[in-house]
Amino acid sequence: MKKSYLFILFLFILGCKEDADDTVFVTPEENLEVEDFVYKVMNLGYYWQKDVPELADDKFSNDKEYTDFLQSFSGPEVLFAKLLFGEDRFSVISDDYISFEKQLNSVIKTNGMKYGLVRYSNSDNGVFGYVRYVLPDTDAAQKGIERGDLFTHVDGVALTIDNYSDLFATDKATYSIELATISGNQIQPSGTTIDLVNTEQTEKELYLSSVISHDGKKVGYLMYNGFNADQEGDLTAAFDDFATQQIDELVVDLRYNSGGRVSTSQKLAGLIAGEHSGKVYGTLEYNDKLSENNVTLNIESNFTLGLSRVLFLTTRSSASASEMLINGLAPHITTVQIGGTTYGKNVGSIPIYDYIDDNKTKNPNHTYMLLPIVFKYFNSLGLSDYANGLTPDVSIGEDIANLGVLGDVTEPLFKRALDYISGQTSGGEGPKTNNLSTTLFEIQLEKGKAIYIPE
Repeated sequence: MKKSYLFILFLFILGCKEDADDTVFVTPEENLEVEDFVYKVMNLGYYWQKDVPELADDKFSNDKEYTDFLQSFSGPEVLFAKLLFGEDRFSVISDDYISFEKQLNSVIKTNGMKYGLVRYSNSDNGVFGYVRYVLPDTDAAQKGIERGDLFTHVDGVALTIDNYSDLFATDKATYSIELATISGNQIQPSGTTIDLVNTEQTEKELYLSSVISHDGKKVGYLMYNGFNADQEGDLTAAFDDFATQQIDELVVDLRYNSGGRVSTSQKLAGLIAGEHSGKVYGTLEYNDKLSENNVTLNIESNFTLGLSRVLFLTTRSSASASEMLINGLAPHITTVQIGGTTYGKNVGSIPIYDYIDDNKTKNPNHTYMLLPIVFKYFNSLGLSDYANGLTPDVSIGEDIANLGVLGDVTEPLFKRALDYISGQTSGGEGPKTNNLSTTLFEIQLEKGKAIYIPE
C-alpha cells in the first residue's frame, strides 16, 4: 500500500513540470502557478479524467491555448470546479493546507459541541440544530451542553441553510447559541443563551467502548467517529479488552463516522474479523493512466475474537471508510446494519501538494492543496455499487425528541441492536421527527472529513 501511495505522490509532485515532448507549459510571469498545478494534477490522476472534456490529453495544441484556458478563470477554485465530473460530490480544493492537515488529523478548533442541522417541515430554508454528542473536558461539556439539546439561533441570528456556515465559522473565538425545546409539534425558544468558547484540541475518535451483559451474552460496544491512523492504539486497547472479557457479540457504532484513512479501516477490519486474515478486504482502482497502481488490500491480523457476526449502527452521516468497512467485511463475516442508509461514498482521495522538488518541498509561493477523487473501492466480490448508500437490514431513525444517552442500553439504536441479538431480527421503524422536520445534513461532511487517505 505504501509503495503505491508513494509512487502516486511522486507522480503528483508535478515532476509534470520536467521537460517532456507532450507537456504544456506556462511561463512564471503569467502568474498562473496555482492554476497550472490544479490542471496538471487533475489531468494526471483524477479518477474521471477521461470523462471530462476539459481534461482530454489533446485539449490543447500549443502552450498559448493552454495559457489562455487557464487565464479564462477568475481563480483556482473556479478552474477546479470546471474540471469536476458531474457525479463528483467529494473532490476538494483548499487554499490553506495547514488548517486542512490539522483537520485530517482530528486537530480541530471547537467548543466540544458536535451537532447536526435539521430543516423545518414548513420552511424553505429555516433550520434548527441539535446536539449529537459533546466531547469530554471541553467548554460545552463544562457549561452543561448535552446530547439532545436543541438550538435555533447563533449569535442572535436565526439559522438558515444559507447562513449556518458563516455563523459556525471555525475561526471564531466564541459564539452563542439560543436553546429551544419541543412543545407539541413546534420548536419553542427556552429563553436560555449559552456562550461557547472555541479552542484548538485533538478529538478522540474512539468516543465510547464498553462491555455489557445482555440476554446471557457479553456484548462489546464501540462508538467510533473517525478513522485516524495516529489513534489506532485506542482501537487496539479496546479490542484487547473485548478479548479479555470474551465478548460473544459486537456492536460497532458508526452513526457519526464520516470517514478517514483506508489503512485504519483495514486495521479495524482485522480486529473485528482476524480469523479471516489473508483474505481480500478490497481493491482500489485508479484511472487508466495510473492503473498499474491498482492495489489489493488484505485483512491483516494476528488477533481473533471468534465472532460469527458484527452489528453496525449507521445513519446518513456514516460515510467513506465506514462504508468501506461494512462492504469489505460482508463477504467474510455476517454483517448486520441497523439504523439509516449511509451516505454513499465508494470513491477515495489522496492529499496532493505542489511539490517543487523530489524532496517534497512544498511550493513557498502558495498554500493550496487538492483532495481530488483518485480511486474507486471494490470489495472482494467486486461490489462497489453503493453510491446511494448502504441500506440497513433493520431501519430505525434517530428520534430528535428522544435521542437517548449514547452507550446506554435504552438508547434507541443500541437497544434495537440488543433486541436483534435477542432474536428480534425483523421489523423496524422509520425516523421519528414528530412531524417537525427531516434530517438535512451533517456538518462533518460539509467540512470535507469524509475521505479515504491511503498510506
